[in-house]
Amino acid sequence: MHGKMVAIFVVMVACLFVVIAQIDIDTASTALAETEWWTFGPVFLCYLMAHALRTLRLGVLLNRSVPFSRLFAINSIGFLAINVVPLRLGEFVRPAMLYERHQVPFGIAMAAIVMERLLDMLMLLFMLLGLTWWVELPQDGLVVQGIDVVGAGQQIAGTIVALGIVFAATLMIVGDKAIALLSKIPVVGRFSGFALRFRDGMKSLLSSPIRLVLVAFHTVGLWTLTMVGISAFMWGFPGIPSSVGAVWTTWSITLSGMTAVPTPGFFGGYELFCTAALWLFNVPAELAGTFAITLHLGQFAFTCGLGGFFLMKEGLGWKSLVVKRSDIEGA
Repeated sequence: MHGKMVAIFVVMVACLFVVIAQIDIDTASTALAETEWWTFGPVFLCYLMAHALRTLRLGVLLNRSVPFSRLFAINSIGFLAINVVPLRLGEFVRPAMLYERHQVPFGIAMAAIVMERLLDMLMLLFMLLGLTWWVELPQDGLVVQGIDVVGAGQQIAGTIVALGIVFAATLMIVGDKAIALLSKIPVVGRFSGFALRFRDGMKSLLSSPIRLVLVAFHTVGLWTLTMVGISAFMWGFPGIPSSVGAVWTTWSITLSGMTAVPTPGFFGGYELFCTAALWLFNVPAELAGTFAITLHLGQFAFTCGLGGFFLMKEGLGWKSLVVKRSDIEGA
């Protein structure tokens, strides 16, 4: 674990160095001075609305009577944890809090989180496949530090979606036999309870067309709101294109970097991949890097501010963002 942590921090520093090394102080200062800072208002408003839709989606996936206000608070704290705890370990915070505060079985909550992530990966895959609608990619792909960004993003998202579909289909078709077999395998057997909850969740969701439509609506809506918010700041930042194609391309490639390089706060990968995306629109590296850092700091501040507010409101400390293995097994 410590080795992985060190590796992640090394990657984060290396990515940030590549971006910052290309930034010219005078160019950055001029761009920031000419930026329409009021556009961060619509950005935060869109983020808040997207977060509300994300909360509604989680409520539909859970299919439990957890009040919206409570789920909104837990979601806020959970996404704060995802941003500050390395290796995506913050994903366990929401299921742990739902179990502790509202007696939602950990397996049910975790299954809902997995379905939530599969839906987001499906949207990311769709956006990456649709990049050619908006921009002509280089013949050899968009290569950043020796990695074809778009190709790698499509492979990661496609693999996650495919594995999720196979896993869900297997549980739906063979059901109890697959779970019984899974429970007999050492180490893996402890996840048989999760598999059972995941199957029940999928059955419940597929048996209700209305819930299925709501989940799809919320997913498309929150992604659209996020991109509308980003486009507002792109419009207010001098020298940055704000067309639908530019927003689509920039956000999908940036998300690919965040998925591939899950550094704390997603720093490093976010800036590097965002800069690479803007290069496709002939934005100079020093300007693109300044924009990427500014936008990311704004998003990070929003997540930390919202999550921190509810963290204090719940009377919790920063240590509560780290869920221990014993807590997971107990739940």
